[in-house]
Amino acid sequence: MKTRHISFILLLLLLLMGVIYYLSSQPADESTLTSSHFCTLAAKFLFSDYSSYDTQIQKTIIKGLTHVVRKMAHFSEYTLMGFLWYLLLRKKKGNILFSILATACYAASDELHQKFVAGRSAQVSDVILDTCGGCFGVLLAFLLLCVWYSCRNKEIMEYGVWKTPEHHIKN
Repeated sequence: MKTRHISFILLLLLLLMGVIYYLSSQPADESTLTSSHFCTLAAKFLFSDYSSYDTQIQKTIIKGLTHVVRKMAHFSEYTLMGFLWYLLLRKKKGNILFSILATACYAASDELHQKFVAGRSAQVSDVILDTCGGCFGVLLAFLLLCVWYSCRNKEIMEYGVWKTPEHHIKN
């Protein structure tokens, strides 16, 4: 992979880590407000007449969506992280395992960090969800690259390490 591609992927990965750190640094009240904004957008998308509902019904809808939106945010952030780790390491041996481990370690450190933020707590279930998101991202990147490389007449060696035509052994 070209150096500029590696640099771009690394930049995206570091940017994502910074965004996750920033969001985890928000005190509970601020984090809840951020989630409420996303939930309101989701409610308006899911219910075309949401604005016409009674205020109490709107609050009930937002409360119901909050848990789902928060967990989807966890999963999607770490899906992207696993995806980027795999792209960054795709030509290295052990890339799948390292991509998942790096994502899991960041998830664990993020939850530990939240423990020290006002009104927040560390949840093992979030680390598990984040790691599952990372696994999904790695799998997604691997499958997309399989399709991409297959279309470009390249082969795949074992454990997801890419083999280009110059690696072929002539008999």
